[in-house]
Amino acid sequence: MLEKREFEKNDFMWRVSAMCAFVTGFFSLIVFILLIINYLQIRAADPVDNPMLTEMRMEYANAPDKDEALAQRIQELDLLTRKAFFTTQNHLRIGGILLLLGCSIFMIAFKNMARWRPERPKLAEKPTAEIEFLALAESRNLITWAAVIMLGGGLAASYLTESALVMDADAVAKSADAGAEEEAAPVSTKEFPGWDAMANEWPSFRGAGAMAIAQFENIPTEWDLESGKNIKWKVDVPRVGTNSPVVWGNRLFMSGADEETREVYCYDTETGELLWTQTLDTFENTPTEPPMIDDHTGYAPSTMVVHGDQVFALFVNGDLVSYDFDGNLVWGYNFGLADNHYGHSSSLLAYENLLYLQWDQAENSELVALNPENGEEVWSQARDEISWASPIVAQTEFGPQLMLASEENLDAYDPKTGELLWREEVLGGEVAPSPAYSNGIVFAANEYAQSAAVKLAAAEDGIATEVLWEYDYYLPEVSSPVGDGERFYFATSTGEIVCLNAENGEELWIGEVDDGFYSSPVLVGDRIYLADMSGNMYIFKTSSEYELINQFNLGASTYATPAFLDGRVYVRTAEHLYCVEAQDGE
Repeated sequence: MLEKREFEKNDFMWRVSAMCAFVTGFFSLIVFILLIINYLQIRAADPVDNPMLTEMRMEYANAPDKDEALAQRIQELDLLTRKAFFTTQNHLRIGGILLLLGCSIFMIAFKNMARWRPERPKLAEKPTAEIEFLALAESRNLITWAAVIMLGGGLAASYLTESALVMDADAVAKSADAGAEEEAAPVSTKEFPGWDAMANEWPSFRGAGAMAIAQFENIPTEWDLESGKNIKWKVDVPRVGTNSPVVWGNRLFMSGADEETREVYCYDTETGELLWTQTLDTFENTPTEPPMIDDHTGYAPSTMVVHGDQVFALFVNGDLVSYDFDGNLVWGYNFGLADNHYGHSSSLLAYENLLYLQWDQAENSELVALNPENGEEVWSQARDEISWASPIVAQTEFGPQLMLASEENLDAYDPKTGELLWREEVLGGEVAPSPAYSNGIVFAANEYAQSAAVKLAAAEDGIATEVLWEYDYYLPEVSSPVGDGERFYFATSTGEIVCLNAENGEELWIGEVDDGFYSSPVLVGDRIYLADMSGNMYIFKTSSEYELINQFNLGASTYATPAFLDGRVYVRTAEHLYCVEAQDGE
């Protein structure tokens, strides 16, 4: 049987333990007091609620004209406020850790004091052994519990202070948002076009809502640049750009850029005359060096959007601008440089009184809604995954929905508020094609991953979604799909045109051609127009069987998606911009 281990008296170790207990105890007490004081100070006046910042924002909102100097001071003060907020949170975490370490070392040192000096305390009266041991145990318990209470109180103060900061930050953010809405309401008196007006124009990538559905069916099925058949006018492209032309009324807009220059162009749709060119200045925070890009996207991959009497352009370096139809700068700034290894390529989209930017990147992705009048943020929604796709606005039976694709998810948002309506994890890989919507079904696809169809239905708490089917054989890499109500059509970068049954995903037919597709198919009545990268235009029937109507060359390699309006097609190739219109009754 083992004998009970006895500790020998050791004055040196006792002194070391006593010194450690004294130092850590005093240190823990100081940290505890500081945490309590910090908590009381935060409750009195926290670093988030800055009255001066609120007053400056109110002054800016009420100003009849934009005060750039005041905006800069607001930005600087807001940055200092945010730094104070995060510095305070960091100090709280460090204080909590220090208190935990201090109290832990104190209790260990206190215990070792008894280990290295085990003699009994000298009392005035000779107590019994039981009383002596009880007095010693009680003294140790009191000191230990004091340390525990101090530790618990300090950590509680740290937690409550941080919680108060977060709650106050949220409250200030909500208050600021509410105040911004309240102040912005009188200013936002400008009327922007509704859906019907948009549908009669070609305001964005793939037309109204980016749905790839033309409003008019009287589009020629044949034209020829060499002979001039059905060619109304043709002009040279000033600068390289893979973005598609957008049209409103008698104005056509597109952009071009290289490593040094970013330009916006405006053409007369009747004559092809270049009415004006605007070369972007360098805004504050515009990168001094051009970003790394993919050769296929270039420096101007994002298609512009025209909304009412304003046009908007985004470039790969993050420069975002708006001009009026006369070429006057309405507003412009650098939104930021996207952390995107192919370069940012999502196109802009506008709907009612908001301008949308799908800012997907490696980290800190977000969907942002801007005020078209001044470029200021109205709301934003954080997103989790990267993509190169563009948003669409679908007119569903449950109201308009803003739909986006990412590396993993197919998402739908309320266009007015940014509320996430539903999400389905049906994708994978590096997504570039935009979604398609038709007859209550949303379709999304991506090469090296899969495609999926999601059906929308009514539910008690909102909108129910059901994944109808998945398909993973032929898939698009860049070209976006389109639906005709019964079928979905898409094109691959290796030269396949695919038609799937919308209800069950059955592969109805595959059309094989010599080159791949970056341009997207567009539905025009009972026909689909689709251009490959070599500049071959394919026109085929919307049918369960492949029925090619016509095939001809556009004159040069083609990456942009043409714009289709009343009796006309506006085509951008690598070399030319031209207008197609039926001649002599054709």
